Amino acid sequence: SGLTVTARALPVLVELVRKHPGESILVVSHKATIRLLLSSLLGFDPRRYRDNLDQKPAALNIVDFRDAIRARLTLFNDTSHYDLAGKAIPEIPEARLSKWWNTRGTLH
Repeated sequence: SGLTVTARALPVLVELVRKHPGESILVVSHKATIRLLLSSLLGFDPRRYRDNLDQKPAALNIVDFRDAIRARLTLFNDTSHYDLAGKAIPEIPEARLSKWWNTRGTLH
């Protein structure tokens, strides 16, 4: 479940931040794990991460940590590195979208 993933991933992220204060850390993971971590860091209910946070494949996020427990999201879901012709933009299967969103990214 999402809560189980968060329980495993969040302590690892916190430990990385503690061990590397002031340094840049790269975290690469599945978009669900990233959204669960962001939900926890930003104070959202992780059980609703699909409805609160959209994440494109291979999107970039930047989180600034003042310390291991205080975080600020400074870049979210950035896809500026995608090929301008659209060739590198993967299609997102509609079945993977939250039931609350249609393919145009608007509420039903």
